[in-house]
Amino acid sequence: MKISTISSIENIRIFCEKFFKDVSPFISYDFFKYLEKTGCTNSITGWEPEHIIIEDNKKNIGFIPNFKKQNSNGEYIFDHVFANAHHQIGINYYPKYLSAIPFTPVAKKNIIYGEKEINTKLLTELLKNYCIEKKISSFHFNFINKKNSEILDSEGFYQRVGVQYYWYNKCYQEFSCFLDSLKTKKRKNIIKERESLRKHNINLVVKKGDEICNEDLNLFFKCYLNTINKKWGIAYLKLSFFDKLLKSNIKQKIILIQAFQKNVFVGCSLHFIGEEILYGRYWGCLKEIPFLHFELCYYSAIEFAIRNNIKKVEAGAQGEHKIARGYEPTLTYSNHWFDHINLAPLIKKFLIEEKRKVKDTIIYLNQFLPFK
Repeated sequence: MKISTISSIENIRIFCEKFFKDVSPFISYDFFKYLEKTGCTNSITGWEPEHIIIEDNKKNIGFIPNFKKQNSNGEYIFDHVFANAHHQIGINYYPKYLSAIPFTPVAKKNIIYGEKEINTKLLTELLKNYCIEKKISSFHFNFINKKNSEILDSEGFYQRVGVQYYWYNKCYQEFSCFLDSLKTKKRKNIIKERESLRKHNINLVVKKGDEICNEDLNLFFKCYLNTINKKWGIAYLKLSFFDKLLKSNIKQKIILIQAFQKNVFVGCSLHFIGEEILYGRYWGCLKEIPFLHFELCYYSAIEFAIRNNIKKVEAGAQGEHKIARGYEPTLTYSNHWFDHINLAPLIKKFLIEEKRKVKDTIIYLNQFLPFK
């Protein structure tokens, strides 16, 4: 059994179309292909594809989405502490390897994708040796599930935890049932925020897949860029990328929620439908209206999930303000291996202490959940 890398997912199209699938639409051949084709993932953006192929007897048996990173942009697991630790002892942190969904803080179900399971101990040894051979400082799995994270941790890929805020569908029949589950003050606050939008003559339109036209896409992208510019961020994704997605097999998993004020477009949010999960990904507005962000990103997403029997809404990274709106703090998992023999145990010690603090934070935040 051996490892090699490829510079484009198109080099292994047939294998990936068959096996590269997960609970989210982001783990798919089309999603990764169009990131490459539209110039979102390359050496210029710092996301250079070096996808890992596992071969046995000259046959491809496994695929790991992987990128050679020269920076830490667009990752959502902030690893500056790792970079600084390397710098302080005079060694390079970059390039590093990262297995993740680019620009997307969503967990992968699997470590590796293929037709049969591969022994994790053997796989991790192959990955470590390959990194050493290629002079890669470290290997990172960002956003994976708890089970796989614990398996990797036992093999020297140290576990790191973080926090995101998820809404869980507790068999609500309609939005009013969700409101009834909240404490009086929190319930009244949400009703007040939604009523404020009605007073501002805001109407919402939900479109899915084929219903989203070119004009809708152009308006969405203006909003996307507006949000990026407000935050002094980087527009990693291009209009052509979203255009390709809406012409691909993923299109029917895309939801666009638009807001109009007296028939004039003012903002929108873009969501993706997975297996029992609605993923809120992008939002923006062309006019500042109080509470519009909460409506497009949280309340309308909850309403859509209830109507379509979706069990969970993941509304992106960070945001303690989500708690008051029914989104519960939940642990996220990533795993990290470091080549440097002296630095690795120090990082492990840091991560253990960080985990304790994160878990304490969740206990504290749970006091502010809005439920009765």
